[in-house]
Amino acid sequence: MSRLLIVSCDGHAGAPPAIYREYLDPAWRADYDAMLADPEAIRRRAASLIGPRIPSDDGDDERAPLTARWSPWLRLPQMDADGIAAEVIFPQPAGRAAPPFYNLFGHPFDPTRPDAAAAGCRAHNRWLADFVHDSPQPERHVGLALVGIVDDVPAAVAEIETAKRAGLGGVILRSQPLDAPGWHDPRFEPIWSVCEDLAMPIHTHGGEGLPLGDLPGSTSIFFTEVGWFAHRLFWHLLWSGVLERHPRLRLVFTEQFAGWVAPLLRQLDEQYAGTVSTMTLAEGLSMSPSAYWARQCSVGASFMSRSECEGRHAIGVPTILWGADFPHDEGTWPETSARLHATFDGVPESELRAMLGENALRVYGLDRAVLTPHAARIGPEASSFA
Repeated sequence: MSRLLIVSCDGHAGAPPAIYREYLDPAWRADYDAMLADPEAIRRRAASLIGPRIPSDDGDDERAPLTARWSPWLRLPQMDADGIAAEVIFPQPAGRAAPPFYNLFGHPFDPTRPDAAAAGCRAHNRWLADFVHDSPQPERHVGLALVGIVDDVPAAVAEIETAKRAGLGGVILRSQPLDAPGWHDPRFEPIWSVCEDLAMPIHTHGGEGLPLGDLPGSTSIFFTEVGWFAHRLFWHLLWSGVLERHPRLRLVFTEQFAGWVAPLLRQLDEQYAGTVSTMTLAEGLSMSPSAYWARQCSVGASFMSRSECEGRHAIGVPTILWGADFPHDEGTWPETSARLHATFDGVPESELRAMLGENALRVYGLDRAVLTPHAARIGPEASSFA
């Protein structure tokens, strides 16, 4: 095929509150109504986390292009225009189209009520499963289940199993558990087992951090640190032996840039070979950290820069996924064609195909035969990047 099969591994979708309300367990609907009725409380909560400059996405105009996030019938033409054959869908991180009670960059609206946040995550997963199922072209959407609260591990496992039955294709975890030890704690072993057994890749997405308060510099500090927090799952599961015990478990690190991967792997490989790790940290690991990365990890290099592309061999071409980050301002939509050329012109075709689609087919188990007709219709010509 002369055209490229492109899979965007970073798109966002959410429902307007009136629709989310119908997917909530009935016992939580009155609480959701009360939360929405107090937008100043929502603003204060967001400011307590990342400072006064709060990204928002509150538009309710159903005629606007961005509301493609609410409907596959609106979204598919946007994908066609961008040349994208399939996409992986994350929730909206903030605003009225974000999951109920869990719309503040991975923090519950009320930190004393994680059960409310868990209910909101379940509502989002139900809505997203219907979004994918009801699409006229469901094969073009990979919905990810949001499992944001894991204080009840059996309940989290059950939600992952439910999501798999409903047709969702992966799991989103917080970069760090709420009010619990890190992901290296053995209590989370059932989560790794079920995700491995069900072939549900685990994702972290950039956007979390520690509460910083509505203080000078808070927003800039938040965005300086936000990528580091999203990386942590890798070294937690690496050093605790989770990747060794679960060799078919896949991790995807999305919208947290890609330039960090190569220097981190060098650092961890040196640590693995050094005296400290020999004595205390590397027990039970049969491979170097970079080998586990190559076997089980991918970086969702949303709106990948030219400099990151030039470092692709140090990162590992087979581990790179590309994403448009629809519909966010920092993403490539609606100028994806120009942005792709700015990043990838001159890249050998085999590497171009791998990063823009082939790697994603493997990670998510997508059907090439089903997606090829879409790519043949809308994908850019591979030769145009020569």
